Amino acid sequence: MATAVGIANIALNNLGDRTITAFSDKTAQATSCSNRFSDVVNQVLRSHPWNCMTKRATLAKYDLTPVYLYDYAYVLPSDALRVVSLKEEEDYDYAWRIEVVDEGGTDKLALVTDASSANIRYIRKYIGGTNHDVANSGIDLFDPLLVQAIGLALASEIAMDLTGRSELRDLMLAKYSALLSEARSINAQEGTAKVIESNEWLNARTQYSTGGYFKPFSASTSGGVE
Repeated sequence: MATAVGIANIALNNLGDRTITAFSDKTAQATSCSNRFSDVVNQVLRSHPWNCMTKRATLAKYDLTPVYLYDYAYVLPSDALRVVSLKEEEDYDYAWRIEVVDEGGTDKLALVTDASSANIRYIRKYIGGTNHDVANSGIDLFDPLLVQAIGLALASEIAMDLTGRSELRDLMLAKYSALLSEARSINAQEGTAKVIESNEWLNARTQYSTGGYFKPFSASTSGGVE
């Protein structure tokens, strides 16, 4: 079963650094991993509709009408990281967007659409506490390849902080890119074939790398992975 400390140690092992026993350890390694862990996990989860963190929900309506274009605004689940699909779009061709709406003077993220109901598939957000030991965070559900991908992504984030070596950071990004391609293609085989989109976070992280540009995986699995 995956654990947050285990993933952090994958990152540290890849950097050739000392491992940790807990995020509360009084070491530079524990501090660096703890500071970046939640952000990196959610960046990797948001990059692809991972089966192991995909949920379904029927949304409730906000008591408001969007300013223009759409008729309804729907409340997103508190653990929603990314909405993957709206069933009403698939069945009846209703367009939708995720936007900010004003609910009684408070800005809220909402799904806006003309559909009178909203049934979604979404990626569940990772929510960890200070020591990343919050029960029901979902980390125990992670696919083994997703675990490795997060470990390598975390290694690339903390490499400069712990080692000061840009070439090691670039190597971790290259390893992450290669593993992500494998993980995403296998994940896509667990069900009806879908288009696998490129990783915007990886694009942003690698396009200015001194070690070269690492092209992220992008393909349709409908005819097999190329």
